Amino acid sequence: MSRAAALALVLATTVSAHAREIEQGIPIAPPAAAAGPEVAAEDEVLLFEVTLDRGSLTDSLQGYSRGDGVLLPIGELARLLDLNVDVRPRERRVVGRIGTTQRPLLIDLASGTARVDRRAVDLPVGQVMAGVTDIFLDTRIIEQLLPVAIAVDGEGLIVALTATEQLPIQSKLERLGRLRELSPEVESREDVLWAGTRPGLWSAPAFDVALEGSAEAESPTFRHRYDVRVGADVLYTGFEGYVGSDERGRPTATRFTFERRDLEGDMLGPLGATRFAVGDVYTPSLAMGSRSTGGRGAAVSSAPLEQASVFDRVDLRGELPIGYDVELYINDVLRGGQQTPVQGRYEFLDVPLVRGVNVIRIVSYGPRGERFEETRVINVAGGALPKGETTFEFGVVQQETPLVDLRRGGGFVLGSGAGDLRLTAGFAHGLTEQLTVFGGASLYTPGAEGRRKLGTLGVRTSLVGYAIQLDGAYDDEGGHGVGLGAAGTPFGISTIVRHAEYGGGFIDEALPSGGDGRELVRHSEATLDFSVGPTLGLTFPFSIRAQRDEYADGRVATIGGVRLSTTTPHFLLSTGFDYDRTRLPGQPSIERLVGNFAASTYAGSEWQLRGTLDYEVVPEADLRAIALTADRNISDRLALRFGAGRSFVGGGDSTFQAGAILRLPFADVSLAGDFTSPSNDWRIGVQLAFGLVLDPFSGRYRVTRPGPGTGGNAALRTFIDRDGDDRFTPAVDEPVSNVVITGGGGEITTDAEGRALVTGLGTAPTTRLQVNIDGIDNPYVSSPPQFVEFAPRAGGVAEIFYPLKPVGEVLARVRFRDAGGRMTGLSSVKVRALRDGAPAVEAVTEFDGSVVFERLPAGRYRFELDPAQAERLDMRFAEPVAFEVPPDGGFVPDVVATVVFRGQPAPAAPVDAERTQP
Repeated sequence: MSRAAALALVLATTVSAHAREIEQGIPIAPPAAAAGPEVAAEDEVLLFEVTLDRGSLTDSLQGYSRGDGVLLPIGELARLLDLNVDVRPRERRVVGRIGTTQRPLLIDLASGTARVDRRAVDLPVGQVMAGVTDIFLDTRIIEQLLPVAIAVDGEGLIVALTATEQLPIQSKLERLGRLRELSPEVESREDVLWAGTRPGLWSAPAFDVALEGSAEAESPTFRHRYDVRVGADVLYTGFEGYVGSDERGRPTATRFTFERRDLEGDMLGPLGATRFAVGDVYTPSLAMGSRSTGGRGAAVSSAPLEQASVFDRVDLRGELPIGYDVELYINDVLRGGQQTPVQGRYEFLDVPLVRGVNVIRIVSYGPRGERFEETRVINVAGGALPKGETTFEFGVVQQETPLVDLRRGGGFVLGSGAGDLRLTAGFAHGLTEQLTVFGGASLYTPGAEGRRKLGTLGVRTSLVGYAIQLDGAYDDEGGHGVGLGAAGTPFGISTIVRHAEYGGGFIDEALPSGGDGRELVRHSEATLDFSVGPTLGLTFPFSIRAQRDEYADGRVATIGGVRLSTTTPHFLLSTGFDYDRTRLPGQPSIERLVGNFAASTYAGSEWQLRGTLDYEVVPEADLRAIALTADRNISDRLALRFGAGRSFVGGGDSTFQAGAILRLPFADVSLAGDFTSPSNDWRIGVQLAFGLVLDPFSGRYRVTRPGPGTGGNAALRTFIDRDGDDRFTPAVDEPVSNVVITGGGGEITTDAEGRALVTGLGTAPTTRLQVNIDGIDNPYVSSPPQFVEFAPRAGGVAEIFYPLKPVGEVLARVRFRDAGGRMTGLSSVKVRALRDGAPAVEAVTEFDGSVVFERLPAGRYRFELDPAQAERLDMRFAEPVAFEVPPDGGFVPDVVATVVFRGQPAPAAPVDAERTQP
């Protein structure tokens, strides 16, 4: 029996032990609750065996008995079932994709939101709890979120799972069974090892390099280009740099930013800043007038990083390497895509969000068949702040001018005011719990009329369940505007409506339709988001947008769009329509309606397929373009890609593509060819992508696969800590190999020196590594928490020591002489093992008087009774009892102690009271 199963048996015998408590006068100790701010006094911690299809997944899943229900950790349960679920306890949030149809899952405790496939699930008070490393949910809630039915046997401490659809784990049960046989002593740990999170004075830079060469039919025949990205710590900030070339290898695009973020808002002293950046940055936008614009300058903000107002639009930016294209999904509805980078980045500007929790997914498709998915969760409220709270935003830039300007010649499209100074400042202050005032000022150049000075003032409040926005703006040229908005969920439909009136030649850049410098007279817009279904097992989320603008020159523009996405057992499907109608004074209206359809298989499919279809409905029904790509992994190292497409516009070209991708441990190499008919254009290209990062173990740069320059990295060393200082000391500490580190989308095993370098961990607020010591030879070691968490920075390398401590195990027996003179095991006795300078290790004896102390660090221990129980029951050990765990750990010979009660003589044989030391 494993140690965890033995502990489960102890808990399982608690009920029968209560009967003995009455007979012997010894109270049964309740299980100790795990640390955590949400554990109630009446909660009872339990260890369950978890079964699926009558097979055991684990015998040590920790849960809580609360009222008439049981709370289980959804993250640990998802890991047992091999489900794609990411638990973020620090953010009190869970995101993932569930089942064969990859249904989106979201749990956000902060807002009380839970939904799967856009179907809302209630989170009743008392049925959810956030722990240190996981989020606990009542089994009745879990059944609504995960594709399992749950039966809890409270007496036998068994959680029996029944799959309601095929689960990934069901194909792996045989392998998991073998792993349990090989390492039955490993238990899950409930803590998180938090590594360093703040940037330092300086660190060696890490790089991501993409080199591309091609031969083409058009002149120039031979072309080459490159992208270089770099990340490092500089002056206690995170530095990110980018240099990109044109097709002649001349550097033309650059971006250099020094940035620091703090989720807690502890930067810049009393200002409480959450973000500070200099270099190539962006100004904030105002509710009316000035939009967010990039350039060289500085920006600072104290606004929460992952929160927004329902009336705001957000700008989403991220890295877009050579040959990649991206798709934007908002709440699982496809909103847009991009293939051409802007300064090496994708940009989705003026993206509207819905009230509540918004799940934003950026899906990147690479030229070598890669598919990456980045998930962000933004909590969108009405914009109100708690009473007395103040936030601010400030930015100043030289508009559309990079810090290092390498642009030469023409061909660069610049907006109005390029090169001019733009300064924007805004603030918000909670006057009451229900009323927040907003204000701002800006110096900007909105159009050809020149620079303007702008001031805005507004309020955010709520009325009968609706968030209300009221804003006014005035500029120094006499332009003015006033806007009113409302947001709510009537009939379960997330709705946002807004109307604005303008005069005096006001230019509202903050609107997508006002960014070209034209003067507006009025603007109206409405957005609706809702779901239909499930119908035939499918849920259909809809997103509808409508907008009408009247301009000072008499032009009237009406635009609208409908988006719909859904998942089937094999495909992710998306479709949409876009409508545009423009009416000019004295001219007939120009009207256009176009549609698109996209389908793709899931990332785990044998063939990764993507198809798109674009067509026109008005003014004439016609196909515009069709495309299909297919990627197939032949092995972990080799993949193939095929593609075909046809344009029905103009000459009606058809394009065919084929390529091979070789994924090496130190680089990705791809060879691709394109041919277009009937123009007979052709192209053959080769691309090499790799990373460079300084290995802190060797002190030399290592060549890796792409990722270290644009994301965080970790250098982890595992060792047996002989001197107990938690640092690796050569010639004293012993390196540990075969420790598996999971992170960055793969697994890395420590080498003979106990070292592992994990790269490409992204730049999310936090990232997590999982350390698995199942494969090591020594079972008598204790490890730090199996989860290691830190805040990654582009190019940064977190050096993490993972010390394993030698530990021992001892079986102790507590007995007493009964009325017949026989030595009998004494159950339900509270005992403890004490080592000088260390907290007591407490336990309760089982039905036969035995108790197992596990994972005891080396040292000499005293074996004692719990003082409070011993005093209450007038009992003591007949003789002092001690034992010693040797420096190398291991199994310690049994310890036997005899209890005597007041008035009862000590047993004649003292040898029963203390064992012989090893």
